[in-house]
Amino acid sequence: MRRRAKRRATLAALLALAPGCALPKPATAPISREFEFSAGQGSRTFPAPAAVVSVAVAEALADLEMRDVRSMRDGAVLRYESVTPDDRSCSVTVRSLAGSSTTTARVGWFGDQALSRALLDRVAVRLGELPPEPIPDELPSTPGRNPFFSRDAVPDEVMLRDQADATYNDRVIP
Repeated sequence: MRRRAKRRATLAALLALAPGCALPKPATAPISREFEFSAGQGSRTFPAPAAVVSVAVAEALADLEMRDVRSMRDGAVLRYESVTPDDRSCSVTVRSLAGSSTTTARVGWFGDQALSRALLDRVAVRLGELPPEPIPDELPSTPGRNPFFSRDAVPDEVMLRDQADATYNDRVIP
């Protein structure tokens, strides 16, 4: 029994001291620093710590005349909630990564690509990544249509016409 334990310890020591590793290093995707928009929210990665980016986010929200700005911290994630001049909600989160920070912005329920881009570009200007540019007088905005309550939806009198014209009235199932 002791001989087997001694062999295992010797084998473990040899493997620990052996140069190289039998396992390949995991492939890491390059971090994109460009604006990306997906699922209603814009995102951008900045090569700065989260503390610096959070100050730039607060200044960018003030530049774009967002009101009722509140900051909340949930662990390593810093979140800013505000209201746009046209009374839509705006949420900006700053997540710290190794040596950089990922910032995401969502405007309204379904997202607004133009305003999210303007906000994250303003953060980049504040951080010195983009050249200085004037603050827009009017916010660029392309609010998405509400897919649930669309004005172009089929009205009820057209959609339910067959049920109203049916000879039975107490239930839908024939």
